[in-house]
Amino acid sequence: MEKVESSSLVEAGLAAMNAAAKPLTRQPSKGRAMLYALSNGETVRMRTCNDHVLIVVGDRPTADAKLNIEGTDWILMVMPEVERTPGNVDCYLLPTTEVEAEARRTHQEWLDGNPKTGGDNKTWNLWFKAGGPGKANDYARKWQRYKLKTSPVVDTAPRIDTRNGTGNVKAEVENARKRIAEAAGVPVEAIKITINFEG
Repeated sequence: MEKVESSSLVEAGLAAMNAAAKPLTRQPSKGRAMLYALSNGETVRMRTCNDHVLIVVGDRPTADAKLNIEGTDWILMVMPEVERTPGNVDCYLLPTTEVEAEARRTHQEWLDGNPKTGGDNKTWNLWFKAGGPGKANDYARKWQRYKLKTSPVVDTAPRIDTRNGTGNVKAEVENARKRIAEAAGVPVEAIKITINFEG
C-alpha cells in the first residue's frame, strides 16, 4: 500500500511552521521522539501519520496512565491531506494538555461502554475523520482552529543520483521551484528557473 515517507512529512511540518513564523529548533531526545523548541522556549513534539489519526499510547490501560504525548507544550500533527497520498499536507499545532484530556476522556468513554476486550488497551487513537471509530473522531472539525494556514506539498519527485551523474534534471528543477515557492509564500507558477549549460 502506498504511503508518504515520515521524513517527507517532517520536512513539510517544519516548512509549515516556518511559513507560520514559528520556526522550530531540534532538541535532543531519547528514542524516536521528534522534539523541537519554539523561539519563546515552548516545546513541540512532532507526530506524523499517513492516516488521519493521532496515536496516543499509555504505559498501562488505566485512566492514570502515563501517555507518550506528555512532556511538551504543543503537539505538531502532520499528515497527508489525502491519506497515504503524496501532495498537500495538513498540519495542526495542538496544545498537549487538550490532546491529553481528549485521549483520556474518549478512552474512558470507550471503557464505560463495556467493550469486548482483553483489558490491555494501551493505544488510544484520536481520529481526524468524521467516520472514525466510536466517540474519538471528527477532530479535523473539532480542532480546526489549530490547523496551520499553509498546506505544504510533500516532495515526491526523484532526486538526482550524484554517484554516477545521472538523474532527471526537470524533476529536480520542479522540486526546487516548489521549495522556493513554499519559502516565499507564493504560487509555484510565480517561480521561474533558468539553467545555462553552456557557461
